[in-house]
Amino acid sequence: MQTSRECVKRAIEFKGPDRMPLCLDFDKDRLNQEITRDILKDYQSDMMIVASHDPEFKPIGEGYNQWGYIMETFGETMGEVKDYPLESWDNYENWASCLPDFTSPSRYREAVNMRELHPDKYLVGGLGMMMEEMLNLRGYENSMIDYYEEEENLCKLIDCLYEKGKQMVEGYAAAGMDAVIAWEDWGLQNSPMMALDLWKEYYYDKMKDFVDFIHQKGMKYILHSCGHITYLLDIFIEIGVDVIQMDQQKNMGLELLSKWKGKICFLCPADIQHSVQMSSEQLKMYIEEMIEMLGAAEGGFIYKSYPQPAAIHMTEERLREEIELMKGA
Repeated sequence: MQTSRECVKRAIEFKGPDRMPLCLDFDKDRLNQEITRDILKDYQSDMMIVASHDPEFKPIGEGYNQWGYIMETFGETMGEVKDYPLESWDNYENWASCLPDFTSPSRYREAVNMRELHPDKYLVGGLGMMMEEMLNLRGYENSMIDYYEEEENLCKLIDCLYEKGKQMVEGYAAAGMDAVIAWEDWGLQNSPMMALDLWKEYYYDKMKDFVDFIHQKGMKYILHSCGHITYLLDIFIEIGVDVIQMDQQKNMGLELLSKWKGKICFLCPADIQHSVQMSSEQLKMYIEEMIEMLGAAEGGFIYKSYPQPAAIHMTEERLREEIELMKGA
């Protein structure tokens, strides 16, 4: 039997895993832990994600994260940014001076420990939101205007985020991680977030350079993106993204997504906008169809639990049912 590490690697590379790998990754807050605590005791995860966190970094104030803002939560959801640190570009230098040292060894201490504890697991270093941070730092409206009116400042911020990303990649590589993952939502519910030519102008070369850098360090690149992102999937494949992690599929349609079957590895739960409302039979049929449409005989599909089951009102019972159906598919 293949180790978890071997199984995941074979699934990503389309080299015949002996089972569908599982990635059971959940947020550590109280609400989500109440749902998932026993799940993690009863099921083994082949892929494990290590968060990017420096315990020695002191933020600018209580409740602020490493990027200098506070997330205002709404019940079970992640929430949204309370005050945008870069609402005015005049604050850029002050903001940049307060960022943590992403080369600090303390940031990767947990990754080193995880590698020692789990030599046979496929370990993934979390890069954070990466380019989605622009929305959190500037606000959505400002960010969209920046492409047309603030090219110099926007490019400066993009370069900063990729520079910090590369520093994290180096830290994770030294810690022995197998891959890194970034969270970037490049689509709206039913349409692209921006024109394809505009995306290419600002991101194509920089993302390709970033992915090449990750591969040079001997790791895979996993990209999370929700929304309607089919306009970018060919480009992601072209620049070398190894795994696409999407929590939605029905907004694009499995039949359309099947165009990329065998070309990129999919890392997915059952569609989080619909799975909780499905009957058991509907969930079973959807999971079987999704795996058939997105996974190839040689691999190309990995199950990843949604990290915030409380946010979609998923019970422990339904989560167990989804995991069992994935394992049996």
